[in-house]
Amino acid sequence: MIKSICFLTTYQCNAQCDYCECSPYQKDKLTGAEMVRLIDEAKSLGTVGLVVFSGGEPTLLKEDLLWAIQHASSKGLLTRVVTNGWWGESREAARTYLDRLIDAGLYEINISVDDLHQEWIELSRVKNAFLACYERQFKCLLAHKQTKSSIITKRHLEEYFGVQLIEYNPNKHYSPEDECRLISTGVVIPVTRNEESADWNDLIFTSWTQSCSSVLNDIVVGANGNFLPCCGIITKNVPELTRADLKATRLIDAIEDANNDLILNWIALEGPASIAQFVKEKNPSIKFREQYVGICHICNEILTRNDVRKVLLEHVNEIIDRISLHRAFMEKARSDEKLMAMYCRT
Repeated sequence: MIKSICFLTTYQCNAQCDYCECSPYQKDKLTGAEMVRLIDEAKSLGTVGLVVFSGGEPTLLKEDLLWAIQHASSKGLLTRVVTNGWWGESREAARTYLDRLIDAGLYEINISVDDLHQEWIELSRVKNAFLACYERQFKCLLAHKQTKSSIITKRHLEEYFGVQLIEYNPNKHYSPEDECRLISTGVVIPVTRNEESADWNDLIFTSWTQSCSSVLNDIVVGANGNFLPCCGIITKNVPELTRADLKATRLIDAIEDANNDLILNWIALEGPASIAQFVKEKNPSIKFREQYVGICHICNEILTRNDVRKVLLEHVNEIIDRISLHRAFMEKARSDEKLMAMYCRT
């Protein structure tokens, strides 16, 4: 069930972090009018309750961002901004800008902070932005990534900010006093820019053999208007993950088209590791790494390697029946679950 829509509002950013395609030189961006139209289309789906504004750096959109937040809020939708906090030039500047976001109807904010971002954005600016939220008890989560050698850790931030942070648990309810000092620590995923120079001894490896809970469940709109049917982390020039131009296509039509894509269903139902195993069986000369930094990491490799895509093109018809049957069972289970929920409410 699609519960949120995320706008990669612009690929322009005042940072140029490793493993990210955004930079100061990118010019793609969505207009306020485009986001407002798509918010209305997402609202009409009947299941979307959250609108996320990310990037790039979304605050570079200035008034268009505030307009889109205000419109989403007026439709009864929750709103989140994901920012690098560059606007916290001073404590007063941070308070002033946060107040503008809150007045527009913003529900919560995520601030990216880690060794990669802080190569470009002074940590003092993040501190000012965070403390502006903390002082107002406004919902704030620090989006933190790390490697084994990271300097900017949870403890480092606690000492620098002078605030004890709470590791975020999505299954837990937090009081206003606590929801303004949350941190979510993940791992650095070496994809796109400079991925070839990543130090594999410094990476933190996590599980990557499961199915993907994001693809066909998340709606991400790229800064050039393309529909991205997953979390949007991996490269944006993969045809399966860079789909319909939403400037010319209705959102519901783009969603239906993505749901009919065999590769996307394969990733959603069995995961990219299953695709890698299939490719190795068809061509044993193709090798994959023994470890990956999560599911997005191996998905990126599978969908961007020409040798892998060649094998899939040659043999993908062999998997159609299995994936179609798996999808049918999943749809039946969802239908039964909905019926049971309705029965229990009566």
